Amino acid sequence: MPKRVAVDEVAAHNERMWERLAKAGIPYTRPQGTPPRTRAGKRRFFDRITNGTLEGVELEGKRALSLAGGGGWDAILFAELGAATTLVDISRRQLATVRALARSRGTELDYLRTDMRDLSALGSGEFDVVFHQHSLVFVPDAGRVIAEVARVLAAGGVYVFSTMHPVTFLFYESWTGTGWRPKKTYFNDRPVPVLQPTWEFGRVKVHAPTYEYAHRTADLVNACVAAGLYVDGLWEWSPHYDGGPAGSDDALEQKLPAFIQIRARKPSSSGHAGNGSRRRTDPPAPPPFARPPGYSPPSPRRIRAR
Repeated sequence: MPKRVAVDEVAAHNERMWERLAKAGIPYTRPQGTPPRTRAGKRRFFDRITNGTLEGVELEGKRALSLAGGGGWDAILFAELGAATTLVDISRRQLATVRALARSRGTELDYLRTDMRDLSALGSGEFDVVFHQHSLVFVPDAGRVIAEVARVLAAGGVYVFSTMHPVTFLFYESWTGTGWRPKKTYFNDRPVPVLQPTWEFGRVKVHAPTYEYAHRTADLVNACVAAGLYVDGLWEWSPHYDGGPAGSDDALEQKLPAFIQIRARKPSSSGHAGNGSRRRTDPPAPPPFARPPGYSPPSPRRIRAR
């Protein structure tokens, strides 16, 4: 029996659904496209998949965390651009997919299978860069994830994360024939109802009713602040500015942004502003299931593959 890593039944259910989706090989569960072979080409590819939010950030000699990154290229590219990289994901199958791809490229990565809300296997201040794309939608308490990232982030480090836009997310599947109607109120914290839980990609159809949550923009920003991070970038964007047929997701995403992306940074260790004043607040303690504040053991050796 595999060791359970989910911190609650929501995560356990979503883990089972993602294992089902990964077994079917849907695009979200495996890296798409192929990066160029040159270092410059890899960097361009990396900046494109990170939407330019890490453009100019030097990766050589840094420590990077790809959080819930088992479906993308970011972990491999972090490593091939010079960063000591750890890939974290809750899905055993998605970790195996990236491990096999990295091995075929001769790329070294560390791997950790855990819930994104429990990074207690990682030391405090261990990473200079954390990239986390789209998966916050699958947890009810995004603040726990952000607090854990703040703990493992080094002073001066940067955290980039994205999720479904909390407004637009309420309108998918709600076309009435003349317009869209929200499936619940913006201020309700329950999961967003999924009316059609079958994921379709061409001939591949997978029944996987995941629990998904629309995290309000203010809550995400305030969670960063509460964790001792400061936000220096916020973007709202869509992949379908050209629109599509009436009632389609593409048409909705022409009118409203599909995603929200936030960049937050951890203050440098000096904690001093330009006028010499001291920092007024320290980062709070991590979530209840994490280690006490200041606890930073040597990180255990994680599975390394070539």
